[in-house]
Amino acid sequence: MTTEIPLSRIDALVRLLGDDDPKIASVAWENLEKIGEDALPQIRSAAEESSDLRVRAQCGRFLTEWSRREVFRQWVEFCKGTEVDLEEGAFLIARSEYPAHDTAQCRRTLDGYAQVLRGRLATARTTDEAVRRACALLFHELGYRGNAKDYYNPENSYLNRVLETRRGIPISLAAVFLLTARRAQIPVFGVGLPLHFLLKYRGQSHDVFVDVFHSGALLTARDCARMLSEAEVRFREEYLHPVNDREILKRMLGNLLQIYSKSEDARRADRIAAMLKLLS
Repeated sequence: MTTEIPLSRIDALVRLLGDDDPKIASVAWENLEKIGEDALPQIRSAAEESSDLRVRAQCGRFLTEWSRREVFRQWVEFCKGTEVDLEEGAFLIARSEYPAHDTAQCRRTLDGYAQVLRGRLATARTTDEAVRRACALLFHELGYRGNAKDYYNPENSYLNRVLETRRGIPISLAAVFLLTARRAQIPVFGVGLPLHFLLKYRGQSHDVFVDVFHSGALLTARDCARMLSEAEVRFREEYLHPVNDREILKRMLGNLLQIYSKSEDARRADRIAAMLKLLS
């Protein structure tokens, strides 16, 4: 039998979220977390109507963190599957930071890209031609490109923000390309090259690699080996093998974990580490 918490106690705790003493505010937060769902109506009301701006801000933060918990529970269920889906996983990762983002709108954006691309593939007779047309659409017309100036900004790793800004790092740009290509039935695969994620497809005579960070530049296996050599990484043939969706998602999370750990953002680092552990 659960004990009903008086509304007056919940209201008092909500007010204490704006206390000048951070320790008192922290204790109030912890108690509201323990109360859980029963406290949410008052917290939502205070987030919109409280005359104390600090209370309003803290209530907004509380609601966001509560939503992130729900996303984490969805992630737990997602990871139980033997096969994971890149699109579903990438949007769950995005919602782990931006729980209110409109996933349906993001999917419609990708659907729109694919619809345009399919219209241009009617006369494409080879995979080479299809990939070149996809590159022309995404990188030259739509303006997707690598964010070299702000490479370690975590927004480069969240698919919703990449779709909004059209800037990203190799693996997030590769995700946009892959999800568009899959809709248009272009056979392209992820390649987990150390330090630089690529895509690849089978050309007429050999494998071709797509460098999405550099506007879809096309590379050979020798170019990839040279890239590693310049980075003082010893080349191994398995680096050029396709990777599955689980490996792509793990690498996305690994990038975020490095960023948040380096910036000493313990709360986000812990959340991403937990997500990565579940996926692994």
